[in-house]
Amino acid sequence: MFSIKPYSVSNSYSLRNNTLNKSVQSFAGYDVSDLLSKGDDALNNNKFDEALKYYQEANQKNPDELQTYRKLGKTYFNLKDYATAEKNFETYLASKPEDIDTWVELGESQRQHGLYQKALASFQKAQSLDSANDLANRSILETKNNILSIYNPERAKSEKQAYAAQNLRTALNMTVNYMTPEYMKELEDVSIQFGETATMGGTSNIAQYENYKKAITVSNSYIYASPQVIAAYLTHESVHAHDKDPYTSVREEQDAYQIATKFWIQHSNGVSDPEMDYAAELYTKSPTTLSKRVAEIYKLRDPDIAETSPNHPPKKLFHLNPTKRKAASQAIKTYDVIA
Repeated sequence: MFSIKPYSVSNSYSLRNNTLNKSVQSFAGYDVSDLLSKGDDALNNNKFDEALKYYQEANQKNPDELQTYRKLGKTYFNLKDYATAEKNFETYLASKPEDIDTWVELGESQRQHGLYQKALASFQKAQSLDSANDLANRSILETKNNILSIYNPERAKSEKQAYAAQNLRTALNMTVNYMTPEYMKELEDVSIQFGETATMGGTSNIAQYENYKKAITVSNSYIYASPQVIAAYLTHESVHAHDKDPYTSVREEQDAYQIATKFWIQHSNGVSDPEMDYAAELYTKSPTTLSKRVAEIYKLRDPDIAETSPNHPPKKLFHLNPTKRKAASQAIKTYDVIA
């Protein structure tokens, strides 16, 4: 299960937990950092009503603290009060118009609210600030499909299905190229698909491997993601699939993050993705730094998670493909890609 963004509007779990949890001194002189910290802890643990109380108190005591509005926006989004989320994000952006992530969060609130034209404008604003931001780019494509579905639902559905199939094949081709033929051959019975993913600790998986189905599923919300983003998740999940057992462990997750992050560092090609970029930042400090963070997060998600699983560590480490094979696309025929 692979997901590393901090209490985002998509409710993904995070290696970057508490990145906004900074000590802040209010403009009015009232320090609300303790209230914001308590709110962040509640939000990170999906205790949205509790988080809302702390943030509202902070806002009452110091309405000049801008970060409170962004945090309120995130909380209201998770409570599905999209109109109020929008108001708080807009208040924050009025003073911080360069904040790309918040433009995306505003756009997603508007999209969930059915305000597709406003959402499109917000996503395009984020794109104008960073053309390589994959979340902004894929949100634009998703919103355009939402707009098309109003006027021509059948065409919107068929176009989305076609895009999903091609995008998944391109991503899989990248994964096949990256790993050795011997490694990938052991995964020939695994299906690759977009679909609904399970939740763990109250958060949805971006991608998951289900041993009893012999299937890797990438969340439908990533259909319009750049293929290298999807490929990073496929590479991660291939580690789980390679074990051929239904169990995960700290060591298995650590190895999966290591190989996916190395793929991202080598093949992101300028694409910006907060989840993968943060993993790469940790890995660049040292592989051990990344592994420690993975252990922290998975033990938080599941205090009973085992250190190792039946087939992990493997008897011998997997290896990356040292060269790109021109005929790699032919190998995709051995996989069941489900649109």
